[in-house]
Amino acid sequence: VRVIDFPGVSMELCGGTHVNNTAEIGVFKIISSAGVASGIRRIEAVAGPAVLDYLNVRDKVVKDLCDRFKAQPEELPERISNLQQELKATNKQLDALKQQLALAKSDQLLAEAKSVGEFKVLVAKMEGVEPEGLKSVAQQLQQKLGESAVVLGSVPSPDKVSLVAAFSKGVNQKGLQAGKFIGAIAKICGGGGGGRPNLAQAGGKDGSKLGEALDRALEQLLEGLQ
Repeated sequence: VRVIDFPGVSMELCGGTHVNNTAEIGVFKIISSAGVASGIRRIEAVAGPAVLDYLNVRDKVVKDLCDRFKAQPEELPERISNLQQELKATNKQLDALKQQLALAKSDQLLAEAKSVGEFKVLVAKMEGVEPEGLKSVAQQLQQKLGESAVVLGSVPSPDKVSLVAAFSKGVNQKGLQAGKFIGAIAKICGGGGGGRPNLAQAGGKDGSKLGEALDRALEQLLEGLQ
């Protein structure tokens, strides 16, 4: 073990291999540097023939990317950045189209609403609708139904569940708050959430439990609004 002393800066114990000059090990390449604790950094490097192996692997990756993107190495960052922007814009357009489609289908759900005294209760599953689209549909349905409670659920992806509740003022006066209600229902799907008394969103991780969650929501709403 050697003691490496930089007067006035630090004194460290070092158990590594030491050379008098980096020329003794030939080519030298630092491949990473990271802080592992307060005042401590870990620097990893390769030297000698290992540097050539390291660079050859990366050179192959760059060549493959150049062939794939039809670009020179120096053009890759801009080309990839442009593709990322295009993908982001395309996904945004796709989400907007999905939301429009969900809104177009919402009128078909009106016939499924159940009557409980002066209230309408609508609990339904919508296929593949993202949270924002689900919220828009729930709000639209609740407004069309008047004094009503609307709960919608969707599974946009296998490990993602979206839930939304939209309650009218009359439903709130019956003691049902959208935020608390949907948060409790979401627990069935392994999630949670909340929001305002009249509008709230929640999420979960287990899409297989969505049917059970919606059944529970319908049961509680029918009971609570009697």
